[in-house]
Amino acid sequence: MNTRDKLNSRENFMEIIARQNEYIEEELEDLSGYGSEDTEEISETYKNLSKYSVDNMIATYSAGEAISKIKEEYIRTLEYFTHYWEQSSSYVQMVWMLSIGIMLNIEQKDFFKLVECVKNDNLNDYLVDFLIGSRVENWSVHKSFKFSKPYKALTEVIDLAKSDKDEALKHLITYLQKDWYKGHSDTGWYDVHKSKWNIHTGYWSFESGVLVKVLGLDDSSLKDQQYYPYDLVHWKD
Repeated sequence: MNTRDKLNSRENFMEIIARQNEYIEEELEDLSGYGSEDTEEISETYKNLSKYSVDNMIATYSAGEAISKIKEEYIRTLEYFTHYWEQSSSYVQMVWMLSIGIMLNIEQKDFFKLVECVKNDNLNDYLVDFLIGSRVENWSVHKSFKFSKPYKALTEVIDLAKSDKDEALKHLITYLQKDWYKGHSDTGWYDVHKSKWNIHTGYWSFESGVLVKVLGLDDSSLKDQQYYPYDLVHWKD
């Protein structure tokens, strides 16, 4: 089985998943021992569960596993993620969860768990609103970005797709090649493939994949483009 992310080996991806599954089991044991008054500890535990499960979901995709397996990981991740999420520390992860959920065509009841998180935290972000609006009728799309770098560049892709899909695709390619990775230089996972530790789970611009799906772009030229989740976009094909 070939890996999708070429910056780590399948063996290393599976090692990460196994290790973090052990961490998840430990966190679940801690969670079962808390009482209702242990709110701070419960919140911290769900934060850890969310991190480990998101990483495992991405590593599962990077390792080359079947999309059905990624969907299993997604549903498990969703439970932990929606217990903890807050925009101040997990905005990028919300973009990932919305994007992957749309590409996997998850049930609307599950999608609304993410929508409720966004509502409750008053995110008001253009990209997140656009993603939600692709599945929720009459959802208001705000003009501002919580993080304009690198995401503001996607407004050109979205706007151009209304009249010139080829030009929209060109802008998306520029985003993938020049903006996406560099634009995340302030995140904790930036450049982790250079670490001496085995912690690289994969680099993926999931929002690029979902925009291709929602906007109806021809991504045949993106099949081997680094960071583009081609198999996730086309799993039903």
